[in-house]
Amino acid sequence: MKIALTGITGMVGSHLIKCLQNPENPDSAKYDVRALIREGSVVDHLKPYEEVDYIIGDLSDRESLAKLVEDRDILIHLAHFPGPVQDALELVEANVTGSYNLLEEAKKAKVKQVIFMSACSIFGQVMDSVDEEHPLDENHPVWPGSLYGAVKSSIESFSWFYHKSKCFDVTVLRPVTIYGVRPQIDKSEWFQTIDYLATNYNVSVRGSTKYVSVDSVCQAIQLCLGNPDASGNIYTLVDGHIHNMDLANMIVDVVDSFGEVEGVKGEAGIPMSNKAALELGVEFKGEEGIKEYIKLVHRLQMEYGGERQITAW
Repeated sequence: MKIALTGITGMVGSHLIKCLQNPENPDSAKYDVRALIREGSVVDHLKPYEEVDYIIGDLSDRESLAKLVEDRDILIHLAHFPGPVQDALELVEANVTGSYNLLEEAKKAKVKQVIFMSACSIFGQVMDSVDEEHPLDENHPVWPGSLYGAVKSSIESFSWFYHKSKCFDVTVLRPVTIYGVRPQIDKSEWFQTIDYLATNYNVSVRGSTKYVSVDSVCQAIQLCLGNPDASGNIYTLVDGHIHNMDLANMIVDVVDSFGEVEGVKGEAGIPMSNKAALELGVEFKGEEGIKEYIKLVHRLQMEYGGERQITAW
């Protein structure tokens, strides 16, 4: 299976390549991966993956996009250019126009399937009819309330245009906040709170978080690869919801901290359905997964202090 991959240096891409190129994974031999990397990107953590065919370029370089998808079966589009930029138009051109060009090159290359990593940020406004008995799902209208959400929604729209034109099959994944260890450990989700409490500082938190493990996200991608049943489908990737005060108190227990947690609990959160993802076969770890993650981040923080360690994550 020949795969073209964008976003390999990001958190999801970094974990996904570990799944696709892991010698312990009996299926890894069937994946021939070509990945797009921006010039100057930090790639130390990718050194173990010598079988990957790296293409230097980015979403603004159409020649590199054509090289990326040439003779590929599947395109996994994870990349998002976050800036810095002078104005919003640069973000739109880099991400929306760049993704359109990527899809156009995928069409020319006769790619069979595109898997696009969108986000639940496309839901800026939620209908009053959404409640515990009728949670937000893949059929809810999309009304972005942020530029990031609008960008993701725009790329989704272009993807569906190509799907409806029968250029290639499309599957869209919409994750909530993804937690997982990043190659640069101190950029990992909740690192600062774990770090403060592990060193017995008090913390003040507020709000709440809908979460999903990077492992579940990577599993969803793998379940979609070459899967005709995933064609034309959207999958909301949400594991659960946790108040940040409860999360901080969980950290206190896990790292055996003397620090105290202050603050206020957030809103209950908009109910969201993960039924479609469960039917696909995605396994969600619940709060036990968060505890495992806290233990891992704490151990890495104690050993490396947040420095980049390519062999540690």
